[in-house]
Amino acid sequence: MRFSDRLLRRFNQTKPQPLTAHQTPGIQLISLLVTLIILVLTHSLLLIWLIGLLTLIRICRLPSQHLWPLFKRVGDISIIAILLILPNFWLGQVATTLLFIVRTEIMLLNIAFFLETITWPAFIVALRQLRLPSLLILTLEISLKYSHLLAQFLQESLWAIRLRSTGKSPQRQNLVGSLIGRLYLSSRNYIAALYDAMILRGYTGQVTRRTPLTVNRYDWRLISWDLGLFCLFCFIRR
Repeated sequence: MRFSDRLLRRFNQTKPQPLTAHQTPGIQLISLLVTLIILVLTHSLLLIWLIGLLTLIRICRLPSQHLWPLFKRVGDISIIAILLILPNFWLGQVATTLLFIVRTEIMLLNIAFFLETITWPAFIVALRQLRLPSLLILTLEISLKYSHLLAQFLQESLWAIRLRSTGKSPQRQNLVGSLIGRLYLSSRNYIAALYDAMILRGYTGQVTRRTPLTVNRYDWRLISWDLGLFCLFCFIRR
């Protein structure tokens, strides 16, 4: 129960607001995908080094309050990735493993930079601009937008159990089963109520809202970044 409480407190920690970017969200997402695809396809150490250097330059231009969350996110994921890759050292593939680690770290830095410079509503707009299925976007938006309500309900249940079990020896198995059951029933009731509310507001299962993909003057920096990477990829590949 204490572990669950600490985990929920960590989720509820406030973090710096994402930067207000002037670029179009769809262009930002396309730029990230282009960078990741080039990193996956290339086998040139020079190109990987150049992309890593340019990525660090972009990260250094961020405000100081955004640097610690970015590197912390990269560090947490890197530990898991490196632990999965380490067995390759015992197979004698040292050079390949080191190259894969460097490539993975640069990819994680680009993903973390993207997450620090875009908000969740802007990410949903980017998915709509790329013409992904509307039902998939709607499901993702609702799931992540209201997941904090279930976390809040679970945290309140943990506090209620702690107050009621003062001076007693709680049975952990019964508590875990009770929490899981209450969380399931609450989520099912909430989903049913949410669906009824959507039906009453005219939801028919079809989402007709389309967000056009536009290019403004701030997007040319990202476009030039993508074109430069593509030219380097073609030139060095030859």
